[in-house]
Amino acid sequence: MRFFLCLFLIVSACATKPTNNPGGIEALSRREYRTLVDKNTRQANQYAGFYQTFQADATLLTTELQTAQLKERAQFMQWDQTTYNNEREKALQESSAYAKVFLRFFAPEREYDDLSKGVKSIWKVYMDFNGNRFEGKVRKMNDKLIEMQTLYPHLDGFSTPYEVTFNVPMTTVEQGKAKVTLTSSLGAAEFVFPTEK
Repeated sequence: MRFFLCLFLIVSACATKPTNNPGGIEALSRREYRTLVDKNTRQANQYAGFYQTFQADATLLTTELQTAQLKERAQFMQWDQTTYNNEREKALQESSAYAKVFLRFFAPEREYDDLSKGVKSIWKVYMDFNGNRFEGKVRKMNDKLIEMQTLYPHLDGFSTPYEVTFNVPMTTVEQGKAKVTLTSSLGAAEFVFPTEK
């Protein structure tokens, strides 16, 4: 009997040992990460009377947020330091070439949720920065919902995730005030970064 009790304690002790990231890359705590995402996210709800026409959240993917996202991915994918460094270098190169925004979009009428259809879409997305207007290139994100919700906690199962790319460096956008505009015949929404005081 003692043998089985000792065996049970040894097996259960091994089963409850937390797994460590072999690469040693430390992600932010869930609370810190959520706070960072919220700091870079703006929301909009558009109504026609009592009827909701669309709902959208825009998250500016700053270099700080992209780094935190890479650390999140490194944690749950258990990347080694080399993989993390390669992905980080790629993200920094992209940030010096263009700006990105994550867009969570919901429309009660599914036919209006067509942001990624290019010229056939009823929507346009623009970024106004430093007196210039940049048209966004929209791509529908097809990653698994659970992974997307880890990176974007405000994403729900009813909304469509999009990534919008603008032809202006993120490293430049971070230095000033930018306004992202989502517009169509259904209405428009403006998202200002950083928040005006």
